Amino acid sequence: MKYQLVLSLAALVLSGGFSRAQIQFGPLVSKPGESVRMVSHSETPGGTTERTLDGRTTRGTLSITRDRDLVWTFRPLGADGTRRGMVKVNQLTTATKTGFGGKEDTVNDPSPLTGKLFSMTKAPAGDWKFELDGSVPLSRVRDEIEEMTHYLKREWYPTKPVKLGDSWEFDPEWVKTIIQRDLKNAKTIGTMRLKQVRRSLDRQVAVIEVNIRSTGGDFKADGTESAAAIDLAGEMSVNLTTMLDETLELKGKLVSSTGTATSSTKVTLPVNLRVTKSFVSDP
Repeated sequence: MKYQLVLSLAALVLSGGFSRAQIQFGPLVSKPGESVRMVSHSETPGGTTERTLDGRTTRGTLSITRDRDLVWTFRPLGADGTRRGMVKVNQLTTATKTGFGGKEDTVNDPSPLTGKLFSMTKAPAGDWKFELDGSVPLSRVRDEIEEMTHYLKREWYPTKPVKLGDSWEFDPEWVKTIIQRDLKNAKTIGTMRLKQVRRSLDRQVAVIEVNIRSTGGDFKADGTESAAAIDLAGEMSVNLTTMLDETLELKGKLVSSTGTATSSTKVTLPVNLRVTKSFVSDP
């Protein structure tokens, strides 16, 4: 009987039981000489386009794949409180494949930041700044720098303790930038819910449900109207010992359109996004 009780308690712990227990999210905890490698892959399998001109509609296909492989290294705070670090860009590429009128075309767009290593700083009352070596025009990589800035600024977790079932809002701006740049001006709502805490002898992992919804539109003086909407859902896992968000997986759909009274284009893209993180030795 006692043996069965022990097994029952062990199963409860491993399955994330003790639902009344609270957890507290905190800053990243890394060992000296460790950096964080972040690998992300987003794709739009089965994407479609519809073009309408004077009442006649033609259809095509569209597939966008984005791959990122970066290593983030954070240094101790400066004497004045300045945050410092380095980022090494192993890969930043976007591939776009289109099919229309029986013709297919593929465009590969590797960022000129690929292979670069540069520093970043943030004064106590300022924003993150990246110091490039001058070999790449800032205008060419403005979107990539903006994406990295959003990553560093993200604050996804509540400051107070949470328990299983608790929900909170977060700013998913970084997710938007790595999926679709056309959503920059869209109104976005992101929510998270603590679904489970998985416990073992040497680690605890929080499993968090993630939902992102975004809608937006624009109307120009020339009569052009545009709109975009995205709906994503998935899960994220956070190591509660190191506070490293080890995996993020989202799936959903993005729909965007633009047009006038006589012509329009509509794009529908199923979206798959996977982000993984791990500790590595400093570059």
